Amino acid sequence: MAAAWVFRDKPVILQENTDKLGALPAYRYREVDLTILQKYFFREWLWTFLATAVVLLLVMIGVSLGELLRDIAGGRVPAGLLGTLILLKMPYVLGTILPLSAFIAVIWGLGRMYRDQEMAVMRASGFTWPLLLRPLYNLLLPVSALLLLGSLWLSPLAASITQQKLEEAFRNAAEWGLQAGKFHVLQGGDLILYVESVKKDGRTLEHVFIQKRQGEREQVWAAERGYYWLEPETGNRFLTLENGRITEGGAGSLDFGIMRFSRNDLKLPETEERARTDALEARPTSILLFSDDPQEATEIQWRLTPALAVLVLGLLAIPLAHSAPREGRGGRAVLGILAYIIYANGLYMCRNWMAEGGFPTIPGLWWIHGLVLLVALFWMQRQGRMVGKG
Repeated sequence: MAAAWVFRDKPVILQENTDKLGALPAYRYREVDLTILQKYFFREWLWTFLATAVVLLLVMIGVSLGELLRDIAGGRVPAGLLGTLILLKMPYVLGTILPLSAFIAVIWGLGRMYRDQEMAVMRASGFTWPLLLRPLYNLLLPVSALLLLGSLWLSPLAASITQQKLEEAFRNAAEWGLQAGKFHVLQGGDLILYVESVKKDGRTLEHVFIQKRQGEREQVWAAERGYYWLEPETGNRFLTLENGRITEGGAGSLDFGIMRFSRNDLKLPETEERARTDALEARPTSILLFSDDPQEATEIQWRLTPALAVLVLGLLAIPLAHSAPREGRGGRAVLGILAYIIYANGLYMCRNWMAEGGFPTIPGLWWIHGLVLLVALFWMQRQGRMVGKG
């Protein structure tokens, strides 16, 4: 006699020649079955997770590239640091896409098994739903640990390096993207900068021309030389011009004025709100951990969110993937997208309220994770996916 379980039209032999070997306890057959099936689930989810992560990574790189190009056009980011800044954004990007990739992988893998009737065969063969949790957490726990490492250590480190790179670039005209003999259009055309030549130190500019527009008025700056510098206290960036003049006037008006100067500091475009956010993101986790400041408490909870979200979304994906034999493919996908949007938007809204002081840091973001986790567990129990249900 031979005991076998049909798996993709191929029999898996569990025991042969039982008459010679003697009867083995039934749980020995089940142990072999479930070990094979758990590996099958894990491989299915792992490859789907990797494929989804690669696709989402390419999408997010494109989005980040668009944001950086917009900042370069606005004069907030140097063109010479484009590739470096994209690499430094990877910890943040991975923290965004990996929880969603795991969520999609579990829904997609289980959904395919339901459509191919593999789940029905497994349940008829004695497969109980709690055994899904082992391959699930073999996938989710390493991803969660990676996200925890990235959000608590790599992301603040990358943000700190980004600030240092920007500060250094403001002292180097070449890295900032300034090319001699070329007009540079910043702030959507409100600021135009021209430099005749750049000295070897990369910092000193010669024969600088600037056209600056403020409403109906325009200013034309011309100076013999200039150089970049950064104000340490505020982080504001300036271009210091020496031995020049400013001509100011308006279109259709005879009201013109000329002012000569030996030194004048021109503040370069900067987004103050973004600067404060970057400074908060660059602070080490050890400093934020026991802080009473609402913004710092919000930041530490937000850093823990990706690692928690991947576990919560992985559990939520199991009941979401369940489908009846004649149920269409699109219904569960739409429901999964809706669940993810509600979960993610709830976290973002609560984060903003906490940072503004409109919501207490306790329960903070924890209540959203807890609520979604309870919904997932209740849903699994109702669909018969807990101990004793098969």
